[in-house]
Amino acid sequence: MPHSTRSITLIMLPIKDVLQKHTIVILNEALKHGFTQLPNYVLTDKRLSFGAKLTYAVLLSYAWAKDSCFPGQERIAHDLSTSERSIRRFLVELKDSGFVDWKQQGLNKPNIYYILDYRPLKIEAERTPVSGQERTKR
Repeated sequence: MPHSTRSITLIMLPIKDVLQKHTIVILNEALKHGFTQLPNYVLTDKRLSFGAKLTYAVLLSYAWAKDSCFPGQERIAHDLSTSERSIRRFLVELKDSGFVDWKQQGLNKPNIYYILDYRPLKIEAERTPVSGQERTKR
């Protein structure tokens, strides 16, 4: 049965019959294959390029699929439709920003990637407010 016909058939069923089998009904086939959430502190980090943010999301998607992962840079590059050189650059951005780290296992073996327990600095909360007059004295 084509996708649209199946969806329409499912919609036409009495809701009682649908809810007896499912409590959430996903009509979008793509969503049935999962999705990856990106933490807001990564999404909005101005230090990271668009590619680094996507690389972080792909690492999360691999890890959430099996709790841990061993993707090679070639696989990551393939999944993001970019070059391995770009992936290395994105990974360095993530490492320099404190989001990931990795351990090299050896020649021709994939790295072990660590998604770090990131704790953003609370610089703004630690600052003491200074009035205009006090600012000119300093």
